[in-house]
Amino acid sequence: MKNLALEAQETPDLDGDTVEILASLLADCTSLRKSQIAAEEARRFEEVAKYDNEALILLLQIKDKAKLIRETADAWQSLYDDDPGNDIVVRNLINSYAKHGRKEDALAVTDRHYPADSEERPILMKRAGILEAIGFTDESHALFADLIEAEPEDDRARIQYAIRLAKVGRLADALDTVEPVLEAVCEDERHAKAIKDWQRKVDCLRRLAPDRDLAGLDCRILSLECLLRKYENREPREIGDAYKVALVTGGLGAGGAERQLSRLARLLKSEHGDLHTVSVIVKTLLLNEVKPNDFFLPELQADEIEVVEIEAMMPVAAARQVDLDEDSKLLFAMLPPQIHYGVTRLAPYYRNKNFDVASVWQDGATLYGGLAALFAGVPKIQLVFRGLPPSVRKERAQPEYEVLFKGMAKIPGVTLVCNSKLVADEYAGWLGLPEDSVEILYNAVTAYHTNTEECDEKKWLEFEERTIGADTTLGGVFRLEPLKQPGLWIKLAARYHARYPNSRYILLGDGRMRDRLEEQIAALGLKDRFLLVGRTRSVGFWYEKMDVKLLLSRFEGLPNVLIEAQAAGLPVVATPTGGSSECFIEGNTGYILDDILEPDLTVAVEKTYELATRFRNDPNASQAARDFVGQRFSDEQSLRTFLRLCQA
Repeated sequence: MKNLALEAQETPDLDGDTVEILASLLADCTSLRKSQIAAEEARRFEEVAKYDNEALILLLQIKDKAKLIRETADAWQSLYDDDPGNDIVVRNLINSYAKHGRKEDALAVTDRHYPADSEERPILMKRAGILEAIGFTDESHALFADLIEAEPEDDRARIQYAIRLAKVGRLADALDTVEPVLEAVCEDERHAKAIKDWQRKVDCLRRLAPDRDLAGLDCRILSLECLLRKYENREPREIGDAYKVALVTGGLGAGGAERQLSRLARLLKSEHGDLHTVSVIVKTLLLNEVKPNDFFLPELQADEIEVVEIEAMMPVAAARQVDLDEDSKLLFAMLPPQIHYGVTRLAPYYRNKNFDVASVWQDGATLYGGLAALFAGVPKIQLVFRGLPPSVRKERAQPEYEVLFKGMAKIPGVTLVCNSKLVADEYAGWLGLPEDSVEILYNAVTAYHTNTEECDEKKWLEFEERTIGADTTLGGVFRLEPLKQPGLWIKLAARYHARYPNSRYILLGDGRMRDRLEEQIAALGLKDRFLLVGRTRSVGFWYEKMDVKLLLSRFEGLPNVLIEAQAAGLPVVATPTGGSSECFIEGNTGYILDDILEPDLTVAVEKTYELATRFRNDPNASQAARDFVGQRFSDEQSLRTFLRLCQA
């Protein structure tokens, strides 16, 4: 329906119907970058869409594609409340719940509209598809199997199940599923083409890996394994004294790895800019609703360091980049999504820029940055790990990692790098590599400047006013996310306050848990003693206000914040995770607690008190912390080690 409100808007004249324009924008949402552009373009229709549900549905779908899910959640709920019989709205509400981590709510709506005990086969088919889409893959596949068992000749159920099996790499199983109804299924040209493609890929893998049973196997992982073997005898070209370096990571958000990579890029530019060139490559700089992804961008831009986004690169199929034999074409086409993403986007950029070194930081980035560098012929490749391996961090485990890392470790010119001895040993043990085969690149950390913005000064003065008489300030600098265990931090603070009530507490950082933490603080009666500063660039200013820095993370690599605190002259207390114990001198500049998840808080309180008291009374204690940082974590040692690894 046409909306007269359009005439009142101060927008350009529209070419065509609003719904048609929005439908066209939705069709353009083929990548995150394009979706973000489409979402910005679609914003001019927001007032119009309020009066036209068809337009509103399209607008919300565009925003969802752009990952603006917080903007759409209430709107989907409102549409559903008004018209719970609209199938498109129902499906999108279910997806909205799932994207917000509300899987049980998504399942409840699914049960309401597509019940498991329905006697209508079309309803059960829809249910099976939705279950797969919202993350209940096993339940979805089981339902498809039941549907096929009930009606073995139902070619629609078989092809829908086969498509989903192929989506997760189970190509041999997909072929077995459609084989009984092959003739009927192949009457549809699209299905016939897909099945022919599956068969070619399965035949390829059976030739290259004849000893592997493909039943139940993810062929994407096997294709990665086969491709990596092709590079085991590669002869990378020699690099000279001057070389081009690509530093690759997911984004430039306010994390330790991002800070270190940015720091290293700036050191390379300032100390060796006449000899080496450096580019920073990130998956995206787009802001998302959980955390901004460009925190360190201004610093790199100020130093005129090139920063490019993979998301903005046009994809080019592997077979169009170089001549490939038929088997290699199929293997590249079968790769896991993230790895395929890097091969088609990042590899052409590597090749066109003729990089000598690709230093790929963090596990996630290795998926799109590692094999892409091999494919592009980059002679020196570093996979830089920043935390404990996926074998320990089970929530991040993906089968691609083990195959990728083991395969890359065998290839000439590839170096595995960690930022602590503990993490290096964990990776070596997991991958079955010799001891000391994983290199260590300690962080380059310097003290934060103490300049402050007016808003920070105001926050401190107000906090100081309401905590007059406090003799000790405990501080934390971390994202308010589950892995940092901020709830445990507050429990320790509460225990400390019960023992030493003349104290106060400052937390720097932001994240999804902020609202929950504020409730926890209020419930403990400590609202006036806590200051949640949020995100700030004035970290040095806040360090000056602290007596002890505490970090109680569940997982860490080599936490920069422990090092930075000592560079500011502060003692530290930390849980025994990752390389935390390598960041300070135990018993001198800090203490490690006895457990990660359930440390003895009574002991933690006394250790914290001892540090606060000793550092307050002994001027030499702060200097000892600064000296330790200068010896192990200086800019000079980090840059020297990195350049050595470039020649490894």
